[in-house]
Amino acid sequence: MIRMIGNHICKDCVAACAQIEREHLPIEFHDMEKSLDYVKEFLAVREGNPELFEECRKENQIGIPVFVLDDGKVTLDCDEAFAAARKEKAPTVVMIGSSLCPGCRARMQQIREEGLCAEIHDLTEDLNDMRLFLKIREGNPALYDAVRAEGKVGIPVFVLPDGTVTVEWEKALEEMKKLK
Repeated sequence: MIRMIGNHICKDCVAACAQIEREHLPIEFHDMEKSLDYVKEFLAVREGNPELFEECRKENQIGIPVFVLDDGKVTLDCDEAFAAARKEKAPTVVMIGSSLCPGCRARMQQIREEGLCAEIHDLTEDLNDMRLFLKIREGNPALYDAVRAEGKVGIPVFVLPDGTVTVEWEKALEEMKKLK
């Protein structure tokens, strides 16, 4: 599993943890505030990769968050670590909706109650989830032309494990049950 070493004082670590949680990425957080072993792990990584931390040293920065990928590669690049984690992540159905929408709330509740394999994004709670929704909406004009014609927003919307985008609950439900 990919490891992230950092702490909850660092704003970059906090942002990375939020992204990891939002996407349910398989990244294990080693919080240096919680364990001396994690501090030792960080020091070993930093000392073992002097070229990677050279710029950090010049700027009087610690060099966190730092990620150790499954192949042993060490990186300070969150996007690189997140991309690697996305490849490892188990297939799931992604639902983008809003807790303000009665239809979305009903779907969210059913997913939770039945323990279905879904990743829920609430676009009214997180700006990144709103960005995700807008990207999906803009990238699927055929689907959303029909939605707009009906005067609807187009939520909930589902991204199936194969990348298919749909607003059809039954189709998404079938995929979630397959993954359970």
